[in-house]
Amino acid sequence: MFTVGAFARMAGVSARVLRSWDAEGLFHPAWTDRSSGYRYYSPAQLPKLRRIVALRDVGLSRAEIGDLVCGGSDLRETLERRRGELEAERRELDRRLAILDIRVAAGAATDMDVVVRTLPAEMVATMDTAAVGGDIGAAFYELEARVRDLGARAHRPPGAIPDEDAIFVPLRRAIPATDRIGVGRLSATRAATIVHLGSYATLPRARADLVAWVEAAGHQPSGPLRILYLQFGAEPELRLPRSWTVDRGDEFVTELQLPIDGAASTRT
Repeated sequence: MFTVGAFARMAGVSARVLRSWDAEGLFHPAWTDRSSGYRYYSPAQLPKLRRIVALRDVGLSRAEIGDLVCGGSDLRETLERRRGELEAERRELDRRLAILDIRVAAGAATDMDVVVRTLPAEMVATMDTAAVGGDIGAAFYELEARVRDLGARAHRPPGAIPDEDAIFVPLRRAIPATDRIGVGRLSATRAATIVHLGSYATLPRARADLVAWVEAAGHQPSGPLRILYLQFGAEPELRLPRSWTVDRGDEFVTELQLPIDGAASTRT
């Protein structure tokens, strides 16, 4: 028989760990002296203890180890499940390293900070910019004026879906459609997002950075890019919140949103 200290050295664990496992019911000593409380262990217990240590080293929880050593779980099934968890952790680590490589390579050349977030579904009034010859400013003026006159505008920024030549304005209730203006719903989606500060002339570079980030991070685009105008120029008569509007292009604030990893329709 070995004392707790001697057995711990033989097993490659600490005496504190053995006492803890005894208290938790995971691994008991062969015999405990009731008068002194001293614990004593047998060499025949080493195989069981080594199994516990080996299972701990692959990251199984105390509860999982307890079920295995007591015969309540299938060892192969438990280890296969743990293998799947470790492979998922490795993929996530690879994803983070790829993102880090992008930032290191870019250095001070970009202010790109991509955040993945969930975009809620919302009702919107929509308009195709082709209706006004592709003039997005004229399209926004017409759409905002229509929604303003109907008193239906929601207090959220407007946006665009450039690949569909469409713009949208959030609604708090449905409005009658016209031959130029429709009503739809932007679906909820998970999206990689980046905030761009400055002139719209540099938006293509921001979009390229966002697409590169999504690819390097191992995500898959699942819908067309959305653009949300957080701070922009607008005519006073549209009566948009002053906190949204600015006069200078270098003060524009725009969020680019690229849906990822799942079905994400844009307008329904």
